[in-house]
Amino acid sequence: MKKSLLFCALVLPLALNAQTDTTQHTTTYFAEAGGMAATNSRTPFWLRANQFGTVPLENPFAFVRLGGQTILGTDPRKPQLHLQGELVANAGKTSNVLLPAAAATLRFRKFEIYAGRRKEFFGLGDTLLTSGSYAWSGNALPLPKVQIGTRGFVPIGFTKGLFAVHAMMAHGWFINADSVRGSYLHQKAVFVRLGKPTWKVHFYAGVHHLAQWGGQWRNPVKGSRLTMENGKLPSDFATFLSIFTASEPSNTSSVSIQDALNRTGNHLGTIDFAMNYSTNRSEWLFYHQHPFDDKSGVFFVNFPDGLYGIRWKNKAYSQNSFQIKQVTVELLSTMSQSGFTLNINKRRFEGGDDYFVNYQYQEGWTYQKRVIGTSFITMREDAQTKWYNVKGGTLQKANISNNRVQVLHFGLMGQLHPSLQFRMLASQSWNHGRPILTDPAFPMSQFSGLLELSKTTTALGGVQLQAAVAVDQGPWLPATVGLRLGIRKTGFSF
Repeated sequence: MKKSLLFCALVLPLALNAQTDTTQHTTTYFAEAGGMAATNSRTPFWLRANQFGTVPLENPFAFVRLGGQTILGTDPRKPQLHLQGELVANAGKTSNVLLPAAAATLRFRKFEIYAGRRKEFFGLGDTLLTSGSYAWSGNALPLPKVQIGTRGFVPIGFTKGLFAVHAMMAHGWFINADSVRGSYLHQKAVFVRLGKPTWKVHFYAGVHHLAQWGGQWRNPVKGSRLTMENGKLPSDFATFLSIFTASEPSNTSSVSIQDALNRTGNHLGTIDFAMNYSTNRSEWLFYHQHPFDDKSGVFFVNFPDGLYGIRWKNKAYSQNSFQIKQVTVELLSTMSQSGFTLNINKRRFEGGDDYFVNYQYQEGWTYQKRVIGTSFITMREDAQTKWYNVKGGTLQKANISNNRVQVLHFGLMGQLHPSLQFRMLASQSWNHGRPILTDPAFPMSQFSGLLELSKTTTALGGVQLQAAVAVDQGPWLPATVGLRLGIRKTGFSF
């Protein structure tokens, strides 16, 4: 799991990891069923967060998950076609059928191109016990996209393995939203690793850039520079180039007032740093994801905002006794936001970052009513009903109602004995609403916790029994205690 914990785009396996061999057809699959109920109709935070938008906000509900993947042509020296899919059906107060994964990937050696939806994390950091990457956490349903990039870190030949690069670029579709329909996703990332594979210490750095652009306003206002006369936001090739380079529009009269003041589209992302230290018995990962929402973030005016993390991994644990396998500790802060005074004429466009809020794409940095980035930046519907209309910022009733947060997060994973695994998450957050918040009730502290157990049995050829209990306590989220039970069967065939 070493590389999967570090590289910036992690594709979660849908079942057992496929084995690489000389056969021409390898297939894995899984089936899972269960249910969830809580003392409050709102599903507890850690039973729904970072679940790729597949867990309903309201409970009780029952669920069925079916998924699998197949690899055609597993000879690593030749092209491989990787097909994967997952279907989730929920029945309860909110019944739906979702496809969090449905993709075809063509792989050749260290490169790949895919079309469809895949479960992914982006950002240098932990993936198993994290609170979630800042910009792309796995909290929302994956966007459909076409993506090209490397598979992990690829050594730069003339450096003899001293430097390696992991890069990707994607074009995606937001489909329809309440304010703007048919907008696009632009995404790219470049990460560099310093250190030969045999070294104990490796250093990482890179940039992850995202933008929402184009589309058609649903209700354009005649004569308004915000929505444009016909509501059509530019989406030609020249606009794409300005999105790609994050440059200012050359002709401000042809774009909305929002785009003319800053950049075409809604841009955001992170500048990441990490260090990995490995010994025979343990592995340490130190990482930081620094957010940017405009030029001020790129110039670190909003420092120390960002995600800070330490992960310790036990490489010497025994399979025959109680063991702690991994510990993760994280700190998330989004308090600075480059200050609260917006000064457009400054070179660095300082102040009023208002993370994940956009005055043009008014749903903010969300997809299918879930935040794409860290789940601790919350939407109106996440909070208790009495806080639905909390005000802050110029756009008073924004879809994102809480983006100034401080979070201390702890994760622990291990085994009680070889067939009984456990995972614990505990998060204490202090929620400050949005910039220029005038409500005296803030800040609000909030605790969210999770204990998850999984028991492997020999029944039915190998079945995993799952149980999880989660609690939310505090004035921000609805107070609740919830229980999820499930049974999972995995399989493998040639």
